[in-house]
This record gives sequence, C-alpha cells and structure tokens, in this order.
Amino acid sequence: MLSGHIDTKPPGNLAEWKTDPFEPTVVDGKLIGLGSGDMKAAVAAMVYAAGALNEVGGIPGRLSLALTADEENGSIYGSKWLAAEGHIDADVCVIGEPAGVLREWESLHLVSRGAALFKVVVYGTQMHSSISDQLPAVNATLKMAELAIKMQRQLRDYLTYSEHPYCHLGPTVNVGVTASAGVTYGVFPGRAEFASDVRTVPGMTEEQVKADVQRFLADAMAADPQLRAELDWYLMVEATEIDGSNPVVASLISAAESVLGETPKLSAFPGATDAAYIQNAAGVPCIASFGPGMLPKAHSPNEAMNVDGAVEAAVIYALASVRYLRSQRRGN
Repeated sequence: MLSGHIDTKPPGNLAEWKTDPFEPTVVDGKLIGLGSGDMKAAVAAMVYAAGALNEVGGIPGRLSLALTADEENGSIYGSKWLAAEGHIDADVCVIGEPAGVLREWESLHLVSRGAALFKVVVYGTQMHSSISDQLPAVNATLKMAELAIKMQRQLRDYLTYSEHPYCHLGPTVNVGVTASAGVTYGVFPGRAEFASDVRTVPGMTEEQVKADVQRFLADAMAADPQLRAELDWYLMVEATEIDGSNPVVASLISAAESVLGETPKLSAFPGATDAAYIQNAAGVPCIASFGPGMLPKAHSPNEAMNVDGAVEAAVIYALASVRYLRSQRRGN
C-alpha cells in the first residue's frame, strides 16, 4: 500500500508568500505552493505510479492507495478511522512524507516519532484591573509566561524514555505552540492557557508522558504557592518502527539507487505520521516517510520542492512496488 494525506496546514500569513499559496508555481526549478512537498507531490506520484502499473498490467500482487484526510489534525477522520473500521488491508505500507531535512531524498525513515499534544491552563484572579495594586491578585498571564519558560527549560528532564539508534536527539519539547489569555482591557486576567507538543521516540507511552507532565506541574506548583495549573490533555500519536530487514526496505533502496543514483540513509522521521494508525492500530508495517520535498519547507511560507520530485517519486514507487511484490512471490 502507498499512503499519503491530501490535507495541508493553513498557509499562515499570506503577506509572507511570494506567490499565491493555492496556485502551484514553478520558479527556478522549484515547485512552490501550499502542500507541494507536504505532500501533494507524493500523492500525485502515487496516483501516476499506480496508473502506470495498471496500464502495464501483470504485476505479481496487489497495489493499493490510501489517500487520507485529516492527518495534519491528528488523523481522527482519516487513517485512524480507516484502521478502526477495518478498511486497511496490506502486507506493508510506504508513506510518502518528505524524506529530506538537509536535502531531498536524504533518508529512508524506518521510524515515525510520535506526538503528545496538550494544553496547560493557568488560573489567577479575575477582577477590575484598576485595583490590582490595592488587593492581592495573581496575574494568570504572567504566571503562564513564567510556567511556559520553566517548562521549555525543564520538561525534557522529566520525560521517561530510552535512547534509540535512529533518534539521537531524543524527544523534542515545543512549549507554547499556541497561547491565549485574559478577557479585555480593564479586566485583570484570571485564566490563561498554552498548548505544547512533545515529539516522542519509540517506547514512550501516552500514560507515561501524561504522568511525566503531571509530575513537572506538581513540582512547579510546589515551588510557587501562587501557581495554579492543570493539564488539559488532547491526544498522543504513538511512535512506530519497521524492522530494517523487511523486504520493502531493500526494494525502496534499490529503486532509489536506480532513479537517483544514490543510496538514502536509514533514519527516523522527526514528526508523527499516519503510520501511528496504519501500523499500531491496523497492524501493517510502515515506512514512515520516503517522498519528495524537504521537511523544513513544510508548514512554512513559500513551501517549495524540486520540480522533478514528483516524477522521481512516481518512478521510485512503481519500481519499488514491483520489486517488493516479486520478492514476496519468490518467497512464497
């Protein structure tokens, strides 16, 4: 199965885009547009690869496409739903997320890191702001700011995890990906909240991460009697890993060498992917990411990728699919 998501993040500040984000534009050999690398080029490549193989005919097995929605918002209405409803049926899956961090087609990702998503709500004293210098009061906005800085500096030390050969940097903590506070002018802020995400490595569980965050908050409140904070947990997408000896790995490496003339290194995809549900829930081993584009360009203004990436991907996916299916037929 070849899998990709058809949704994107919002374009953000349109003033920062040099071209219309909703109109694919080619400039100096780059395809610019929202979702170009993340991951509409890969989706197009999968469609063309499947169409070409269908046209040729006679492939030794079955090739399926899973083009899903909602991946950028947790996959609840996409791969998570497909897995829960029993609609995923394959021996192995290749997800076409962008494979490059420093350069395109840099890595074949055997690991998909997970993502723990949560908010922290901080409470203060809501009252008329003109008397904040006369009566005892706690400014929820300032307490939130202090706690967010403390969490960014210290939370990683509270996290329980084991070192992983493909995740040398361990988990990533991103505090304050969103924040909101207060009511309006004239109202002393009594409530504030900030959202955070923790990019997890294989072996980290939702229960443990939640307990680690709770322990951090308990220690922070013990150190500051004026701090009242509570955890508002959203969800955790758990990490995945495929065995490097799975025949699909060799098939993709062989196809990449044929098309690109180089061998991608084995690594971990820094973010979470649909592998969380295709592999963990549906039981289908997943290549977390092997597709055109570069991850640093994703979710950014002027998202761009090499204009030849979609064609390269289409040929790689077609060759790898045939080579994998042939290897399985010989094995059987």
